[in-house]
Amino acid sequence: MPQAMTPGGLVDASCDEFQHGTPNHSASAPGKQAELVIRNPRLPHITQGFIELRLLASRLVQDSHNRLQGMVGLLAEGDRSDGDKKARIIEHMLERRKQFIKLLVLTMWAKNAQAVSEVIDLKVFLDTRQEIFHKVVWNLYEVRRKMSYARIPNPDLDTAVRVLSTGRANTAMTRRYVPRKKLTSKETLKVLRDLNTLLSLRLALHEKLPTYFRDYTIASGRATFTVADEFEADLCIGDEDPKSQLYLVDFRFIFEPSVKTLPASPIRDDVEGRGNIILKQRGLEGIYDYLHEFVMTDKICTLARQFKIMLTGRWTENLVVNMRRRTLVVQYWISRAPEGETKSWIEVGVKRGTGGRPSRLGVRWIRDGKAVQDQEVPLDVAVLSAENLIKTVIAMHTKHILTSIQSRLAHSPVFPLSAMVLTAHPTDSFNSSLKLQLTPSIPVKLLIEPITGRFALHPPAMAAAHAPTCIEDLIKLKFVLTQEEVETRARSMGWEVLKMLKFRKEELKGFFPSTTKYISYLRREGWGKEWVIAMVLADTGQTWWVAKVHEAPSQWSMSMALEIPVHGEANATYGFLGNLEKMSSAMITLYVNQSVLVEKGVQHKLQPSKVADPKLTIPDLYIRFSSLIHANWGIDVLRLTFQGLGAEGKCIVTVLGRTKEPMTQLGSTNISAADSDVSFHPQSGSYAIRFNINVGESVIEPLVEKLHRIERLIRFVAVIRRFNLPCLDVSLGRIAFTYDTESNSSAEVSFSGDREMKLHLPPRSPHIRIKGFLEHKLNVSGLETVVMALTVTLPLLLAFERIEAAVGDTSDGHVFVLSRSVDWFRIYYRRLGVVLDWQLQCRKSVLHWFVRDAVSSNPESEVDIVGGEARRQAEELRGIWSGEVVGDWEPLKSGAAAGLREVGALAWKIHELIYAGMGVIS
Repeated sequence: MPQAMTPGGLVDASCDEFQHGTPNHSASAPGKQAELVIRNPRLPHITQGFIELRLLASRLVQDSHNRLQGMVGLLAEGDRSDGDKKARIIEHMLERRKQFIKLLVLTMWAKNAQAVSEVIDLKVFLDTRQEIFHKVVWNLYEVRRKMSYARIPNPDLDTAVRVLSTGRANTAMTRRYVPRKKLTSKETLKVLRDLNTLLSLRLALHEKLPTYFRDYTIASGRATFTVADEFEADLCIGDEDPKSQLYLVDFRFIFEPSVKTLPASPIRDDVEGRGNIILKQRGLEGIYDYLHEFVMTDKICTLARQFKIMLTGRWTENLVVNMRRRTLVVQYWISRAPEGETKSWIEVGVKRGTGGRPSRLGVRWIRDGKAVQDQEVPLDVAVLSAENLIKTVIAMHTKHILTSIQSRLAHSPVFPLSAMVLTAHPTDSFNSSLKLQLTPSIPVKLLIEPITGRFALHPPAMAAAHAPTCIEDLIKLKFVLTQEEVETRARSMGWEVLKMLKFRKEELKGFFPSTTKYISYLRREGWGKEWVIAMVLADTGQTWWVAKVHEAPSQWSMSMALEIPVHGEANATYGFLGNLEKMSSAMITLYVNQSVLVEKGVQHKLQPSKVADPKLTIPDLYIRFSSLIHANWGIDVLRLTFQGLGAEGKCIVTVLGRTKEPMTQLGSTNISAADSDVSFHPQSGSYAIRFNINVGESVIEPLVEKLHRIERLIRFVAVIRRFNLPCLDVSLGRIAFTYDTESNSSAEVSFSGDREMKLHLPPRSPHIRIKGFLEHKLNVSGLETVVMALTVTLPLLLAFERIEAAVGDTSDGHVFVLSRSVDWFRIYYRRLGVVLDWQLQCRKSVLHWFVRDAVSSNPESEVDIVGGEARRQAEELRGIWSGEVVGDWEPLKSGAAAGLREVGALAWKIHELIYAGMGVIS
């Protein structure tokens, strides 16, 4: 019967099997059999995991926007190169392009969404059918595999013939088919008693028991042999014959830590199998040797595991554990044995038995590269503990080291035998110590840290900065404790203890006593790197030195050492250290300044200070003035004195001097207020220069510079007073004054030693246009010339400013004022083509300003001036040149002359005439 089926052959349950629930009988063919119509099944519709296209598009757009913002933020970082930025942009664009291409493909497929959904439904349906087929094949295979064991044995024809002929079967053959009856409790007890009896008779009469198998018990049908601290083995028999084999039934460890009974595993099977073979071949002697060696190996492995666990704790990086065949090697005190030096370790292994004794577990100790023969390391074989073992070895090693130190120190007069007490602990090295009475009030214990093996001192507060590493360090410890208090207090006062300074002994012999035992180097905070204080302990006593050191490529070197004339106590006080700082700073300062004076060839000498202080004997340095600077304005003696220490440990140095003549020209000017480092006494001519310098700096160069500035200041103030100009500010580096009160015009001159002087003018000063010429005059001719130039040029420059301001308010052109020099100006009326020259000249011993028409005086040479534009003669000014225009000036036919005060009026009148002739009144 034809049927319409789906690919899976399933009937569509959702369709009606019959039309209207009844068979479909054809109306046109009555009498024919009705056909059953089976409709195609409807495939399951898959919607799980579907995402709306609009949601996918919106998420892709949002993701692209977020990534674009992130990329813009990365590109804004300044540490990225242009190439990196371009690469990131291209990578971003390619990635976005791929995503949008995928979206385009999905969009194109969405046009046929219904057909695609049907294809997905069909694909899922086919996949489920295929999975069912695979499961059917796999189940058939499993059935086939399991049925291979359900086979019927081959027919036993011999037994069948016997049964058919005699009516009875062989007993041995029937046992396979007919199970025996279970024993009752009474029968079981009887069997066990018989086995116990047979075992007792056999072990007592027929077996030769090894020495270490004499301890055994018989119970429950088995003999249990016990080997102390090793194992228990259960043996039984399988036959009454005394020559039959014994069998290994069970085996147990009886040491700690261990597994009491071996679990069911290949190891247990191997032990039982090999044990039974050995019992058959070698008997009880062989099984003991086998099990004994097996237990020894397990104990070594147990110790190895414990050491491995220790490496994960506080012993990490302080032990090295290795297994060499059946020997465990453990090296300790790794940090005490660098590369190439002797090492210490233990070897745990099996020692051969001697004199009929069996092998045993033993420890071989190698101390500092040599095997120890006279001491045996105890090992607890009943309770294995790797930590106790290594602690015991370390305690023995610690006792050996402390005993050796005690015996060696006993030969030194520094530590008599009565001043040493040795305490040794058998298992804990940290409780072992060598007590040393360093001083009557300071005992100290020498310890050895068990894990690292380093020396330690207790209490730490009274020990040196580092634990000693050799006996020589213990001898020096007395000196260290003597200096410890000094160093501690020095640190609290801001001193630095220099432990890194190392010098050759040959080099130090040239500076310090030959009996020197210990040297401590200190440096005050803020000092130069080359200056240190050395505290020297020698057989002759304690001395203090100022030393100059240098850092060479290989080591430090010392070039100078001066003994400080003070005597400190071992228990140095804070007051002593304060005076020591002052004395050392003063000596360094005087030495540095002396060295500079020697280099310059300046005469000088040291003399005792006039200020007597019994605690500080600091001399003064006297310098010849004329030898220091080539000038004769001062008395020929300068006195450099050390005044003490200021803030942050800086030195306060004062230089006192006096001029040959009183400095009354300074008047009441308070220079000290402007420059706090210099003070004057004008009536006596005395001056004092104060320096606040770091320790080790020289004041000679700044002193010379300040002396030059004092000399220049005196000269400048005299010039200002001579011109009767009011001073605005006076200091050693600058002088400010007003050179015209009506226009409030001021200037300032800054100077520093021999460097070039600078002229400073206010931004709206009329002399800004000639500042360069004035500054040149200042450095070439001095301040007097500049002051005079400022005074004589001011009226004309003010007139120029007035003219420029007036022309700037009109729209008829520009006026250019060109400065040729301090006394020569050219004014150019560009739109009117007029050029005038203003020059300052002396006439009848009086300064006048002369104005001339530049074109009429030299027309050929002036045609191309200022861009070569057309020029003309100023016909408007003929009235001034001829005297027709009367004023406070003097006509000169081709020009005019005016005094210093009248030049402004002349310049403005000329400006008015020029503009009036053009019909422009400004």
